[in-house]
Amino acid sequence: IGITGPTAGCGSTFTATNLAQSLSRVAGSRCVLMDFNLRDPGVAQAFDLPSGGMMEDYLSGAVADQDHLLRVSDTLALGLNQSPSRNAAEVMQDPKTHATLARMQQDLNPDLVIYDLPPMLAYDDVSAFLPQLDAVLVVSDGTQTISRDLLECERMLDGQVPLLGVVLNRARKSSIRRFR
Repeated sequence: IGITGPTAGCGSTFTATNLAQSLSRVAGSRCVLMDFNLRDPGVAQAFDLPSGGMMEDYLSGAVADQDHLLRVSDTLALGLNQSPSRNAAEVMQDPKTHATLARMQQDLNPDLVIYDLPPMLAYDDVSAFLPQLDAVLVVSDGTQTISRDLLECERMLDGQVPLLGVVLNRARKSSIRRFR
C-alpha cells in the first residue's frame, strides 16, 4: 500500500508510521514500512531513530535485507533512508528496485508492506511506482489541500491502482459539524 499526499506537508509520513505501528500490534501479523519518499525521507525522524543507510543502495541490490532493514519488533521492520536521492523517479521504476522488493517480500513474507511516498502532484515518483502497488491511500491536509488537488490525484490513479480512500488530516474546526 502506498501512502501519499497531493502536496508536501499533508501528513503522509505521520499517517504511514502510525498505521504501521497500529498494524504491528495485531498478534501474528508482520508489517514492513519503507521510506519511499526518496526526495525528503522522514520515517527515521518520525521514529526518532538513526537514519541507517541509503535506500537507493538497498534498492539497487548492493545491500542485503539484514544490513538495511531495521527490525523494531517481532511484527515490524523499517526500511529507512539516510538522505535524498537525485534520481528518485528513476530508482522507483528501475527493474533492480522491483527485484529487490520482490526478494524482500519473499524473504520476510510480510502481511503488509507500507510505502511512505512523496507528494503525488509535486513529482512523478508516485506515478513511476504505481505498477508495484496494490492500492493507494491519499492524505489530505484540511488547511492546505483543495478539492482540485484531490480530483487530480484520483485522475492519476484511475485505471492504475485502487484508491483506498482519503484521510483528512488537520481538519478545520469550522468544517466539522457539531453533534447535539
